Amino acid sequence: MFENRHIVSVQNINTDGENMLEMLTSNLWIIMPSLWACFTMYLAWYFTKVKRYSPITPTEARQLWTIHRHDTRCNGRKWRQVKNGKQTVGFECECGYKHVQKKPIMAHAPVTLNGPEVSAFDKLHTSHKST
Repeated sequence: MFENRHIVSVQNINTDGENMLEMLTSNLWIIMPSLWACFTMYLAWYFTKVKRYSPITPTEARQLWTIHRHDTRCNGRKWRQVKNGKQTVGFECECGYKHVQKKPIMAHAPVTLNGPEVSAFDKLHTSHKST
């Protein structure tokens, strides 16, 4: 009736004696691309949506609070700094409005140019003129 099979057997009655590992390896061509697709989508979400606090100065926080009062016609007279550790990252108004400065985790500092752009060809050209 039960053919001497143990309940924790590697073989399942429904698989007609096929090993579970054999089932997994035979369907690996479907499983692996779907796992990689899920991993890629997770990385894309992580690098675009996850944000971290961006520090601002107390002066900037006060200016943002003033802009908030002006734009929303807020009657709040007091505000407090929102801090993350020792750094100011935003403000909270008396009316309950809270602004926290955040930026994407993969954001980089803006590129600033200090002076006119000079290419390597310009330097090469001027060095030939002086000789």
